[in-house]
Amino acid sequence: MDEREQRILAALEGKRLELANFYRTALMLLGGELEVLDRRTRVAFIGHCMRELMNRVLGALGRPTAPRFKPSSGDQVKALPDLLSRFPELELDGEGGSVPVPQEVAAAMDKLFKASIHEKRRVRDDVAALITDDGNASHAAVSSWIESRDYFVKWAHLHERDVAESDLPSDDEIRERVGIVEELLDGVITAFFTSRHSIDDLLAEINAMEDEADA
Repeated sequence: MDEREQRILAALEGKRLELANFYRTALMLLGGELEVLDRRTRVAFIGHCMRELMNRVLGALGRPTAPRFKPSSGDQVKALPDLLSRFPELELDGEGGSVPVPQEVAAAMDKLFKASIHEKRRVRDDVAALITDDGNASHAAVSSWIESRDYFVKWAHLHERDVAESDLPSDDEIRERVGIVEELLDGVITAFFTSRHSIDDLLAEINAMEDEADA
């Protein structure tokens, strides 16, 4: 384990042990320290560990998160069949420049669109709050984080059919993705502890001044 990995692991252990253990497990799997039945399972386990780390680290480090839209787009989609069943004659794929729909359906679609837009923006805002100084959701680092998380999500899940051995990502490819996350996370952790130490130093100085005043 190199110095950067040790810093990240130590910081995670101080904030949330489960995340530290998931990160350590991903590194051990990637380094061949843990034996797994086959490569596909190994890749899935690494993907799962890294996905959970990336999803939960923002809360673990106490970063603010944007409010959730309720009901979520997923919950709204589940309700669509019941809604549309009340309008059996409705044809949304009709010809022409516009399609008339009942007001209730239009309202449901409007709410679903707003939820989807909010959720997509929320993901970027939350990541920006973690890895940028100014919460800039358009920062390239935010895109790098999201792309890496999507990568690990992809390999954490089984697909419709078995993945050929030749189609699995190489260890070098996985290490490159892990390295991107580590580089971004290390910057966050370094800034976090630098800030905390600065605050501690300031408080110590204030306390010392108060002690001198009381003497």
